[in-house]
Amino acid sequence: MVAAIETMMYARQVPWHGLGNYIGEDDLLSADALTASGLDWTVNKQPVYAFTGDGQAISIDDHKAVVRDTDNKVLGVVGNKYVPIQNHEAFTFMDSLVDEGLMRYHTAGSLKGGRRVWLLGKIGETEIVPRDKVDQYLFLYNGFDGKAALRCLWTHIRVVCSNTASAALSHGAKTGVSIRHTGNAASKMQEAHRVLGLANKAFDESNAFLKVLADTPMGTSDWVDLCLTLFPEPVVDEDGKVSKRGRSRVDNKRRELTSLFLDGTGSTIPGVRGTAWGAYNAITEYASFFRTTRGSQDRRFESLMLGTGSAFVKQGTEILRELAA
Repeated sequence: MVAAIETMMYARQVPWHGLGNYIGEDDLLSADALTASGLDWTVNKQPVYAFTGDGQAISIDDHKAVVRDTDNKVLGVVGNKYVPIQNHEAFTFMDSLVDEGLMRYHTAGSLKGGRRVWLLGKIGETEIVPRDKVDQYLFLYNGFDGKAALRCLWTHIRVVCSNTASAALSHGAKTGVSIRHTGNAASKMQEAHRVLGLANKAFDESNAFLKVLADTPMGTSDWVDLCLTLFPEPVVDEDGKVSKRGRSRVDNKRRELTSLFLDGTGSTIPGVRGTAWGAYNAITEYASFFRTTRGSQDRRFESLMLGTGSAFVKQGTEILRELAA
């Protein structure tokens, strides 16, 4: 694959836009998941040099290049104290949860040419209204460019249409946690259960909020206000006029989001249409499948999990939180 997603595997149901290599219905341990997703590689640190005009090499002693062993690709330039956490080290601590039946690996892969890697594991599910479920996942990611620590986020996916969003929590600091790098098996198991405990508490809060949304009517005026906030009026030029292109772009976005609110996937399920839960689903479906993302379509995954797509859903969620309060 090209662009944001370099390699990827998935088990069980097809994720997002059908990207990745299907590896069957059985649960995997991390060693198998890493192989299937093309993440069975390591990195090392190499010296960094600058070259003068006459070709003389000058060593830059306070920085190192992070190089992938399989193809000698430079993934980043970091400080001397940076210690890379290898892919197998980042993910094996979760194996105890799989052994105990508490989690299933779903997808794993690399982004940005290997600079970011991730693993997604399902830990539960809940029904917001009858016949409308969301699955709960741990999203573990790591970076090799010195800009991302090993972290775990709480993510849910609406089963009926694969809408993806971070858990809808009231405090941003609770949306994830840094993972402690532990050496022995007992410490890894302890860390995995710590992360699972935090995730379960986060999902309890998120699920309670989503059910409140299902009990909150979304009137026409409330919906118009939400659209105006998510898609503000276009900027006027120095003559106080708006370009036709700017006007059309904003109108189209509002129209598309409204169409999803009225007739989006799963809107016919009783208890969805006309509620704040229906509005939330329209926002997440728009971000998951319709919102413009720079670059190729493959970049949508990264945007949903870590970038502007995630920020868009969060903004919409906060508007609905105020409505439901």
